[in-house]
Amino acid sequence: MMYSQQEYDMMRRQTLQIEAEKRSLLRTLLSVVAVALTITLILLGYLFRRYSQSSTLITMAENRATAAEAQSQTLSTELQEQRALLEGQAKRHEQRSNIVSSLVPKIMNKSASDAEIGQLAHAIYELPGRSIAVPSIPPDAILKRYRHRAGNQAFAYVLVAGIVDGKWVLYSNLVSKGRPE
Repeated sequence: MMYSQQEYDMMRRQTLQIEAEKRSLLRTLLSVVAVALTITLILLGYLFRRYSQSSTLITMAENRATAAEAQSQTLSTELQEQRALLEGQAKRHEQRSNIVSSLVPKIMNKSASDAEIGQLAHAIYELPGRSIAVPSIPPDAILKRYRHRAGNQAFAYVLVAGIVDGKWVLYSNLVSKGRPE
């Protein structure tokens, strides 16, 4: 069987056309794969960046939480110390107030000893304002120098009376402080 030149040309054109279509399809497929790969790389880069940022944020949050916990512990320790200090001050203030309330009537009746008056002078000196209000004029006999020993310290106080806003006030002034003799 013999083919004519025209049939050869037509078969060659069909073959070239099929090859051109194959190349076109392969180029399109290659372009689609390249775009998909590019998008995948961009997406992976973005996800990696987010992951590294989130791990940094998590690390920073853990560090802040640890620091806050340590600060909380130190603050709670300080709070307990301050509460103990305030309780001690409140207890001492209550003791001083009890001493003052029990000795002021004795002083006003002139029945207090010098040791009791010295104890009162020490208690008054440790109160805020270093003074107390008395119901009437204090006796002149108590307005002098008194000694009081607290622990291994000796204190000397002078009691002074005065009128403030129409009320009598008894002041305690520290004159000397030193070791007992």
